[in-house]
Amino acid sequence: MKKASVILLGALALGGCALSPQEVDVNPRIAVEKPIKQLQGTVSVTVYDERLSRSLGNRGGVYSSTNAITTNDRLALAIRSSVELGLREMGLRVTESEEVPQFQVYLDSLEYRVPEGSYITQVDLSAKIRARVIKNGQSFEGVYSSEISERVPKAPSDDKNEELIDKVLSDVLSRSLADPGLTSFLNQG
Repeated sequence: MKKASVILLGALALGGCALSPQEVDVNPRIAVEKPIKQLQGTVSVTVYDERLSRSLGNRGGVYSSTNAITTNDRLALAIRSSVELGLREMGLRVTESEEVPQFQVYLDSLEYRVPEGSYITQVDLSAKIRARVIKNGQSFEGVYSSEISERVPKAPSDDKNEELIDKVLSDVLSRSLADPGLTSFLNQG
């Protein structure tokens, strides 16, 4: 009986170190600084996920090769909703028409990294996007990136991972809308 208890406790201890794969549902929020002069006009927003894979990386721990962290199919829609809301807060109207200036967002990378080994002490995330605005036969393109590192006492929960991924996406999207070159181009008549 003692031997069975020891085996059960050992199995439970090892199981506690294993992390399951996770598919994240992102919901970034853009922090928009109110411009001195509200923008005017109408734009259409399109988001392209240019990553080669939905995988961001692995959650780490004992079985890191089997616990990928991936985005779900709603990622581009979540980014688009966030960008549209940000542009509205800046004074623009948003439509789906192809006859208005086009605001295009390209998600080039989104990565989640933890240190090698069985014990997770830190999570490093990075995101890179391109924002392109096409207006009156001219275009503006900016490249934006964000990196965050968070020390953690243990492997992050599913909710904490979503919070961290939202944080890095929110930051990179906010950087794009805060770019004076981009807002100046949007404000041109």
